Amino acid sequence: MPTVQLTTTKTNQKQSKSIGNSSNVIKKTNKNVSQFTNFQFKQCKSISNPHSIHGIYPYRGKISAIDAQQTIKQFTKGATLLDPFCGSGTIVYEGMNNGLNTIGVDLNPIAIYLAKGKINVPRDVNEAICEAKLIIEKSKLLKNINPIDLAAAKHFESNTIKEIARVATFFENMTSYTKACFLGTIALTARGCNHYKWTSSTVGKDINPKRYINFYDKFIQKIKKHHFPVSKPNAQVIFGDARKLTKFIKPETVDFVFTSPPYFNCLDYTAYYAKIIYKILGYDRLTIKKSLIQTFKDYKTDMKKVLEELYKVCKKDAKIIFVVGDKKIHGKIINGGEFFNSISPFKNVQFIERSYSNSSSQIFDAINKTNRKEQIVIWKK
Repeated sequence: MPTVQLTTTKTNQKQSKSIGNSSNVIKKTNKNVSQFTNFQFKQCKSISNPHSIHGIYPYRGKISAIDAQQTIKQFTKGATLLDPFCGSGTIVYEGMNNGLNTIGVDLNPIAIYLAKGKINVPRDVNEAICEAKLIIEKSKLLKNINPIDLAAAKHFESNTIKEIARVATFFENMTSYTKACFLGTIALTARGCNHYKWTSSTVGKDINPKRYINFYDKFIQKIKKHHFPVSKPNAQVIFGDARKLTKFIKPETVDFVFTSPPYFNCLDYTAYYAKIIYKILGYDRLTIKKSLIQTFKDYKTDMKKVLEELYKVCKKDAKIIFVVGDKKIHGKIINGGEFFNSISPFKNVQFIERSYSNSSSQIFDAINKTNRKEQIVIWKK
């Protein structure tokens, strides 16, 4: 498992005592900002938590649930927490699970389906199981099914893709949790049909002949495995643009912002398993991709708009936490934390940098001759 190491960064801020469980963790605090409760970021021995709702789907670039939990537990219960780039809803779910009123925003339809599924888990798992079994029985009775695009169908064994197509007929009528499980089952089944040679988050070369995987069985198993309802759910997920937050969030209503924004064009959130799912559901992937903040040319302008909108929806004294990272562009490393600080309208309070060891990113760093790091930037309105 990756090990997280927190280190100091080059800033003009005043150095204070170490925080967390590791003696080499250094916190830097802006001396001009008073009466601010500093957050603690502990060293993570593991960033993986597969036995949770977050294993429902292998969403690219999602923040570690363990990392999110450690931060969110320091927020005031009952406060309003916003994640303007909520992705599959890790922060939204963990915030709700820790007694906050949470709001998630995203422009990716798959992200919205997944995040809504996490915040709408039925109290009784048998509700979802019965729903899925009824859908399966109805799907088996269908005489005609819509053909699946060949670009998606080629990844599955012929009988498996027919089962997927039959269930997909009822997708729009599924409840939120069942929809999320359906999408997660597609990803899991694609791996299985390719003899589990693909990783949980990336699509590899097609392995032939394809292995038959009973999609119906996997669907029920997925529902059972990731059933983790919240005792007092209080969250909403909005299909919307973070550059236009004030269109659907009232000004000065947010206490905390906690997010991991897209890193320039580092990740394509419409690729890999998502690309297969868009084909199965009939979405135009390229149109979706174009709407997301992923183009380096427009990145600075777009993120300035997001930060300006965040300033408007945040209350006075609100705390804003961005987990960002380095990016290599045209042979030059751009420090994510310094980049966001340069365009932020907020007061910088803390700036913490950390690196990962024993992670897959080291392979790419070795290839690109880089030593990328991640930054945690904390602002106050």
